[in-house]
Amino acid sequence: MAEKHHMLEIYDVDGYDGPNPITVIGAGTVQGPENRQYYVLALRKAVHIDGSSVNQLAVSPHYGGDTIRRATDGVCTVGIALPKPGHDFEPGKSYGFSDFCFWKVGKIHPSNGNGA
Repeated sequence: MAEKHHMLEIYDVDGYDGPNPITVIGAGTVQGPENRQYYVLALRKAVHIDGSSVNQLAVSPHYGGDTIRRATDGVCTVGIALPKPGHDFEPGKSYGFSDFCFWKVGKIHPSNGNGA
């Protein structure tokens, strides 16, 4: 299966001075808190957030009527979460509230894979 490339735009950049949008590659889904699915995104280049180097993000549809498929295959407003410092999400696994650092809201959309 070909890699899925996306652009992730961060809506509220207060406290964040990294690239925006961020080029990401879909890495699979995980089960998260409240039985929600999250789409795990690998960053092409690590960013620094709250003093930590971050290589992965996880996103979940922000609006109740949207499914994870909308985030993986289309354009979707998403909640953005970070893994706990020093940890990564492993696609196919289940995680609880303590495994996520809920961070920002943004928009994910497909990319041609040629982003920076």
